Amino acid sequence: MDIPGVSLFRRDIMIVDHIKNRSRYEHCHKNIAAALQFIAEHADDPELKDGSYPVIPDEVIVHVLTKETHGRDEAKMEIHKNFMDIHYIIKGAESCAVAPLAPEQDIAYDPNTDNAFWDCKDSYSVVIGEGEFYAVWPMEPHCPLCNTAEAPETIRKIICKVKVD
Repeated sequence: MDIPGVSLFRRDIMIVDHIKNRSRYEHCHKNIAAALQFIAEHADDPELKDGSYPVIPDEVIVHVLTKETHGRDEAKMEIHKNFMDIHYIIKGAESCAVAPLAPEQDIAYDPNTDNAFWDCKDSYSVVIGEGEFYAVWPMEPHCPLCNTAEAPETIRKIICKVKVD
């Protein structure tokens, strides 16, 4: 929907929503549509195994994993330069810390993994539960897999690495 003078969609801020609302975002980019379609079609599949799935080679790679959450102070913030992340929670819940990237921060970037990590404690968190997803754009700092309570929790999730131009 286009409303003159009003931006309903920004490419620089985290998206948090339920997968049933995916049609709100599929128009943004063909690769986002492909990633959200994979999630919608496979998230409830009991045969879906942990591993990597190339949905569109070199453009949309899906990772299915079962992992334990951790304390926020045990992890570093991360950014990606070329890919956005879409994280979908199949089972359990996680907190994701997000923060602004200050222009004066000098961060070592690894182009082979499209990752940069650094300590940043000045952040806020969003909690994502089953059936929900969050999307972070390239250069948007985030720290996934954080505990929602004091104790770690084993969660199952899908992470889509999505190339956007």
